Amino acid sequence: MNIKNQRIDLTQIGKKWKEILDKREYEIIDKEEDFKFPYFAYGINFYEYKYAQRLKQMLVEKYKGKNLEEVIPGEEIETERGKCYLVKSIEKLNLNIINQNKIKENLLLNFKLIYGIREKNENLLKHKGYKTLEDLKNHPRFGESAKRLLKLINTNNIKGIIEAIKERFPSSHPLNFQISCFCEKENFIILDVETMGLFTRPIILYGVLHVKGNEALINQYLVREIKEEPAALLSFLTNLKENSAIVSFNGRTFDIPYIKERLAYYGIKKNFDNLHFDLLFFTRRAWKEKLPDYRLTTLEKKLLGLNRKVNVPSALVPEFYNTYLRNRNPGPLIPIIEHNRQDLLTLTKIFSKLHEEWKTL
Repeated sequence: MNIKNQRIDLTQIGKKWKEILDKREYEIIDKEEDFKFPYFAYGINFYEYKYAQRLKQMLVEKYKGKNLEEVIPGEEIETERGKCYLVKSIEKLNLNIINQNKIKENLLLNFKLIYGIREKNENLLKHKGYKTLEDLKNHPRFGESAKRLLKLINTNNIKGIIEAIKERFPSSHPLNFQISCFCEKENFIILDVETMGLFTRPIILYGVLHVKGNEALINQYLVREIKEEPAALLSFLTNLKENSAIVSFNGRTFDIPYIKERLAYYGIKKNFDNLHFDLLFFTRRAWKEKLPDYRLTTLEKKLLGLNRKVNVPSALVPEFYNTYLRNRNPGPLIPIIEHNRQDLLTLTKIFSKLHEEWKTL
């Protein structure tokens, strides 16, 4: 990781953002039937909006005069680009992963992974006695392709297998998800960020969940002032190793490009080509008939039977954070941090549920 010698004036950045944070980037929707997929991130139901406004006012009054450190226990992190605030928590959680041998068996039986073979060809080949890819190695036309694919499978070359799958199947195909079983549980990075709006605005909270045994270890890097964003960004990056596999929800479109944009903004060079399993695509394929929309709170209710007691919709995170910035009142930060923590836990549970759903495909 290299950082440019020319540093950005972080104090001026903070002043700049305080001047423009009043701009609203969400839409209040008063009809439930209109609350569909395009609005799942930056649309908000009218009743949720009114509840959030009352919650914000109550928190401001309750925590007036309090310090952030006494309201939200954490520790200060020092980096070469300044300081940020780390909030840690641990939750009991079981992560179920598909049996690796079962998926290997599925791959060995799937001739359609080879260019030129469709379902009809596959059935004919198997009728002729080519039962697995091992048998297909001796085929005059498809033998070399079968050998290349077998090498990827036998060496657990996950990236290579994923590329082979994507060449033949849509991104949402179960095989693209099932291949995650080749990763070690401890290498999964469940990721969710909270931002000050759409692209080019600061990220104010980086949430990361690691699984260790039957526990979820959660690290949340909080930006107490806008000038702390590069420090939080660097602290977040310490979680990413070469063999880390990122799990997100809409991260391919939002979280990852957003983080890359902030890296570029601060002149931080970091390779960000880790394996990535975006659960939005797989969720839509697995349960499209059961879900009215794809907000995480909807998935919690419909798939997991959970209901958040306190929730700030993502669209209102900037407003709550801006209230904290203006008044230095930590109250509005509490539901932001809790919202992010709940998102991380929900993502992990959905990830686990998908493994259960597709273990027999």
